[in-house]
Amino acid sequence: MHLGGYLEDSSNAGAGGEGFVQSHLTVLYECIASNHLAKLPSEYGYIVACTVAVYSMYAFVSNISLVRPLGEIGRLKIIQDLADLELALEQLVLATGGSATVTSSTSSPLGQVEGGKPYAELRAVRSMIFWQGFDKNTNKAATDISSELLDEEWMKDVRPSTVIHFLFSLAPDLLSSPHHSKRMSAQEYVDTLVRYDGSVDDGEANAWMTTMACCDAYQQRETVEGIGTSGMSSGDRRVAAVLMALGPELLRRR
Repeated sequence: MHLGGYLEDSSNAGAGGEGFVQSHLTVLYECIASNHLAKLPSEYGYIVACTVAVYSMYAFVSNISLVRPLGEIGRLKIIQDLADLELALEQLVLATGGSATVTSSTSSPLGQVEGGKPYAELRAVRSMIFWQGFDKNTNKAATDISSELLDEEWMKDVRPSTVIHFLFSLAPDLLSSPHHSKRMSAQEYVDTLVRYDGSVDDGEANAWMTTMACCDAYQQRETVEGIGTSGMSSGDRRVAAVLMALGPELLRRR
């Protein structure tokens, strides 16, 4: 997905206009269900399916939050992939008999997995990627934008690293993405955030430390190179300041 799948002029979709999930993940989940889960007792198969679902939801969200640049076409492609991923993972869990664990108040079996947190984030990012706070508040201070961002309804359901990394897509090119600053591929960086067992808490503090390093390097570059508002090719110069104001509060709330 970081090789052009979400770029505005991308032609890297699957055959027949399929998105990333349909082209690369749906068949994989079907193989897992038929070749592995079907051979396990239903209760163990359900546990394995849930672990795969938790990892998949968290890892997918972490990956799309790093996509940069992110335009309108890219956002629409992500929305479609989120829907496709939700459907594919629902079928994976249900294939193990997971429907028996779904309560009448929950519309998706994924809402019962890991307390519903991964699924809630999967749903919340659909709103997050369309946040346009910088465009609506061109003259507001970074602290004011941070406060408004914290009041967004979707904010309570996303990990700090998710919203922090998303904000990089709105920044000037001079602000390096976290995985670039660490000289990692996006997937290698995501592997430091999400473990294969679906645990994510250990990665949040590391993501924030990396973000602070990126913002510090950006401020030094801006000072040394003397780049003003007119010198920025794209992005909002306030992003770094918003990140520095937002990060500590997000970690405190978590």
